[in-house]
Amino acid sequence: MATLTYPPPRQWRSRLHSLGWSVSTTALAAFSVWLVSATTRELTLADQVPPKPKQVIRDIVVRDVPDSSGRAASFRILLFSDEFRWRLNSVNRIEDGSVQPFFSPEMKEVLSEAEEIIAVGASSEEVPAGASFDQGRAREERRAARRADQIATWVRSVVSEPIPVRKLNVGHHEPTEGAQDTSDQRRVVIILVLDQDKNTNLDEALREAMARESRRAPIFETLLTRYSLSAGTSFAWVP
Repeated sequence: MATLTYPPPRQWRSRLHSLGWSVSTTALAAFSVWLVSATTRELTLADQVPPKPKQVIRDIVVRDVPDSSGRAASFRILLFSDEFRWRLNSVNRIEDGSVQPFFSPEMKEVLSEAEEIIAVGASSEEVPAGASFDQGRAREERRAARRADQIATWVRSVVSEPIPVRKLNVGHHEPTEGAQDTSDQRRVVIILVLDQDKNTNLDEALREAMARESRRAPIFETLLTRYSLSAGTSFAWVP
């Protein structure tokens, strides 16, 4: 009958090597547990977000973005379709509220899930005829503020809960060489604050969220760098 033989136990060259191997194995196991937990949490959070409404062409969720003090907030940034954009092309319609875009039940559900809502107002690079650039820019920045205000009014009219609505004025788009159709510079953007730590600086956290996702969604890079009131170190909020 053949005798089974087993390899001798592994001999470490030193106690230091043995300790290093044990620490590495423990760290790898801990990281694997964290990775599974984080992935499960992300999937759970994704399931909690209502699906993208048909009026939205880009929908990006950015989770746990810190401000300079380490307090975090999560955002859902919605870029709306041309159906919404064309309604902002007429100043008169904005100011007198004669036309209101249609918010589907799906869109209302998305808005109602937010802790806070941020309406973004932007103006194209065009300036009124006969005005200097500085005068024209000032007028367009005021127009962008009115757009933010009107979007906020529309949003308040369709949410069923008293959700706080902020108004963000990114201002006047920088001149673009050879631009002919500038309507794309007046995109409708609504930002939802999904959750936030107490006393989070939303200005800082939102800028960080946009910077983090600018490669995936170039509209964020544009909002941060190509408009007169957002290219600095802080945003301009409409009272």
